[in-house]
Amino acid sequence: MEFDPFRLVESFAGVCREILVRPKDFFHNLPREGGIGNPFLFLAICVFLSCLFMANMLNGNYRLFLLLFTANLFSDFIMSGILHGLVKKAFSGQAPFAATFRVIAYSSLTDLAAWIPVVGTIATFYGLYLIFLGLQEIHQLRPRQAGIAVIAITALSLGAGIAALIAGKDLLQIPEIGLLPVE
Repeated sequence: MEFDPFRLVESFAGVCREILVRPKDFFHNLPREGGIGNPFLFLAICVFLSCLFMANMLNGNYRLFLLLFTANLFSDFIMSGILHGLVKKAFSGQAPFAATFRVIAYSSLTDLAAWIPVVGTIATFYGLYLIFLGLQEIHQLRPRQAGIAVIAITALSLGAGIAALIAGKDLLQIPEIGLLPVE
């Protein structure tokens, strides 16, 4: 079941239900070919809502929201590209980039809860599990291969996120929201 923007609410709810209730079947039945428009819209909705909640929780303004929204969409594309390259080169994955992007886009459902303290940690780990399942199904990987890919992309993403946080702390006035120690 692919997200259908022409049936926005019904399709979004159906995809969310399938991802939460039957994730392995959901990824198994996803098309491996085709464009990325529908998965991108699903991703954009999840990211939009997540960033809206996060910016509001941090007492941010529209600039913080736009920064979070843009950075999240951009990082999902970058992560999809890196993950796709890793899976193709290291494990001889056969699916095209659009299939790898679908895994990342639909796994972004967990972003909707990632901003909630404590629940967000569980949602983040579930998101990694979804990527793990999706890679197995889409690229026909063994569990060990999918696990290595998820660990590699998680380490890379974490490192890039920390570097971006440190580099942008003055620009965003991050000590004000308590993420980094005040100098």
